[in-house]
Amino acid sequence: MPNVTLNDRVYRKIKDDIMYLVLEPGLAVSVQKLADTYGSSRTPVREAVVRLQQEDLVHIYPQARTAVSLISMDRIQEERFICNSLELSMVDSFIKNCSPLVVDTLENVIGIQHRAMERQNFREFFDMGNRFQRILFETAGQRLAWKIIESSNSHYSRLRYLSLRHYGFDPKVLQDDEAIMYAARQRDEDGMRKVLSKHLSKGQENIVGLPRLYPNYFTE
Repeated sequence: MPNVTLNDRVYRKIKDDIMYLVLEPGLAVSVQKLADTYGSSRTPVREAVVRLQQEDLVHIYPQARTAVSLISMDRIQEERFICNSLELSMVDSFIKNCSPLVVDTLENVIGIQHRAMERQNFREFFDMGNRFQRILFETAGQRLAWKIIESSNSHYSRLRYLSLRHYGFDPKVLQDDEAIMYAARQRDEDGMRKVLSKHLSKGQENIVGLPRLYPNYFTE
């Protein structure tokens, strides 16, 4: 594993806090304020802000201020299209490459999610959901596709976490993951594709209501 630089650590900490809404959408930030918060010098923070701007997580208003970017529903539609298209496209390769060890790993991740749900640990639950997805893509031999999703879902991911935090845990999410795991164990490509399609179409009712509940978090 390559060495992680100080700049990378600072970038990762700030990004995680944006993605998990510790740094809320629309929050005004500055290089000095972030340096003080994360115990860093200004240079790594300045570099992190530039990288976060490129990922549309930070917006720099020239001669004015820097702020955490607001969540855009228009951008979310584009991000969902990318995510859903890539997920459905990798099913065939995943089933071909899937092994009993992979299925056991998926089962272990689901077990961690169950325990996170019992402890009301939203962040761990969300992290493990992302890990579940990553395993599917890596097993399918589609690491680049997963990197594309990770680097382009800055708005959709924050919306998903906001939905989880506001509405609470939905046991049906784990039921879908368990159904995907069962299909993988049976090497049932059609079954997995059907479950995944159904899973990806869920949650729209809750999502569309969030801008009304958190108007300061969203673009108009």
